[in-house]
Amino acid sequence: MPEQEKEYYEKKPGYITKSGTVDAAGRIIDYAVFTDNGQGFEYTMDGQYMQKCDKTSYELCGIDNQEKEPAKIIRAKRGDIIIEAMDGDIILKGRNIRVVALDGTGEVTVVSGKHFSVNAPVQNFKGSNSNTVMSNSASIGAQATDTTGNMQNSQTSGAEECEGSILTRLLNIAKKFEKWLSCE
Repeated sequence: MPEQEKEYYEKKPGYITKSGTVDAAGRIIDYAVFTDNGQGFEYTMDGQYMQKCDKTSYELCGIDNQEKEPAKIIRAKRGDIIIEAMDGDIILKGRNIRVVALDGTGEVTVVSGKHFSVNAPVQNFKGSNSNTVMSNSASIGAQATDTTGNMQNSQTSGAEECEGSILTRLLNIAKKFEKWLSCE
């Protein structure tokens, strides 16, 4: 005997509970509770979870945690995690904030159309290569400036670079930033 489709729908004063019915997007609801104002949550049979809250969604956790026990974990086994503030700021606060890209192929990219600022008493950058390319100007200012190079430590005023043709100058720039500019 084929299994009978299960459908549950219960309307109570102020809210509704559903299961086995179809939502506005055509998905079959596994379990959902919504208020008369349209706020609530929904689990679908295809494994999605949606939540609707008209104002602030506030969650407090970790009140009774032990010292090294995480208070909140958001883990995606596959796929991206997107945090989006469509008309506002995203502010991360904590005693320490770490951004970690895993394995040797991971990367951290910061893109800004206007301004990127790092403000800290000590700033450390460590890696194999450092490339800085500016379309207008680059300035470094300090009470003392030290540069060190084991194999080569060179600088030019730009006058030497300007003596050649435009092609020579472009080739010198391309050589300097060849790896960074490559299309790989």
